[in-house]
Amino acid sequence: MLELIDEGLEGFFRATVPLSATDVDVSFEAPDKEWSAKLTRPTVNLFLWDIRRSVNSRSGMRTVEIDGVVVHQPAHPVVELRYLISAWTSDHGDERGLLAGVMRSLLTYGAIPREFLPAAYERLEVPMLVMARVGEDHMDVFKALQGQLKPGINMVLTTQFDTGFAFPAGPPVGSIGTTIGRRGSEPERRRRIAGEVVGAAERGLVGAVVRSPGDMAQVNPLGHFLLRASEGDEIVLEAEPALVATVPANGGVRFE
Repeated sequence: MLELIDEGLEGFFRATVPLSATDVDVSFEAPDKEWSAKLTRPTVNLFLWDIRRSVNSRSGMRTVEIDGVVVHQPAHPVVELRYLISAWTSDHGDERGLLAGVMRSLLTYGAIPREFLPAAYERLEVPMLVMARVGEDHMDVFKALQGQLKPGINMVLTTQFDTGFAFPAGPPVGSIGTTIGRRGSEPERRRRIAGEVVGAAERGLVGAVVRSPGDMAQVNPLGHFLLRASEGDEIVLEAEPALVATVPANGGVRFE
């Protein structure tokens, strides 16, 4: 679930600030000295430092249909995630500009629009976004991480959390199946790749499918997409003719 929220946040801020896929990185790592020393490009950091169950969490059971099966499912608990958002550039003015753009998005929207959320979020309410208010709990993140003094925006994201727990509403289960995985295999190292399609609306490419060797996405109305891939993978935009880009070591891809 946290990975899905990260994906939604990145897509939202890239579209609304906006943050160019080829010029600005988005990171969710702890912004300590070791991390900042490795930066080579302007970066917006969204550091998750606190997770709490909301006082508005619901209770009870509901009956829903999931993938064609009617099940009983507990009401989704509601959690509050607290982030510190900071901008990292070599220029003081650029840093202020990035922070101002993020703040403008937060104050304008107040929630992540559904078009920026992964498909797995379709049965959940959209996450709400607010800037933390004066007097609310906060943590001196940079002091705790022994980092340099930086301005930042404290953001609270409130979202339903899908625990995945449900049980069939029909007859008792007659059999149980299991799947055994192979031990010791190395996981594939993939990252989220942000992409842009220049003039997508004018070229009729809104909704076009974009594929990597292990993932698929669609171009949204703003010409953006997110999908997982590894460095060196080919990203194919299904157009006439098809367009192909190679995933770089850093940053995203852009289809002209």
